[in-house]
Amino acid sequence: MNKQKFGMALPIILLTYFMIILDNSIIFTSTVKIARDLSLSNQSLSWITNAYALTFGGFLLFSGKAGDVFGRKRVYLIGLVIFSISSLLVGLSTNAAMIISMRAIQGIGSSILAPSTLALLMDNYSGNMRTKAIGYYGATAGLGSSFGLVIGGIIASYWS
Repeated sequence: MNKQKFGMALPIILLTYFMIILDNSIIFTSTVKIARDLSLSNQSLSWITNAYALTFGGFLLFSGKAGDVFGRKRVYLIGLVIFSISSLLVGLSTNAAMIISMRAIQGIGSSILAPSTLALLMDNYSGNMRTKAIGYYGATAGLGSSFGLVIGGIIASYWS
């Protein structure tokens, strides 16, 4: 019996998807701490989430099409760079304008990564392997959300 293997593509795809979900869960849990540390008003605080959601939703279809036109791997790598750098800068933010603008850019990076990860998964696997990979992809979303809430709580409780 021939035993198929997932190779490196699946762990990379799942890790990326985990990062996207984890990031949002951390922000949700940490908003009170962020507001206090950066002296944000309620309006500024709401824009931390809204900036991300608007750019993510606004660029999602465009990003999916860009992957089809320019190549999924290339677009994925661009999204990963945008998401990673903006995530670092969100963590280093010192004022409302910086964190809101970096969250908006992070939303663009996520809008590139979300369709790219699923498209790469569909391109790399077929049949039973694809079914298993999609199952792992779904489980990753649950794990990312759960860990994000816990990690966000720890960060909010113990670190600035």
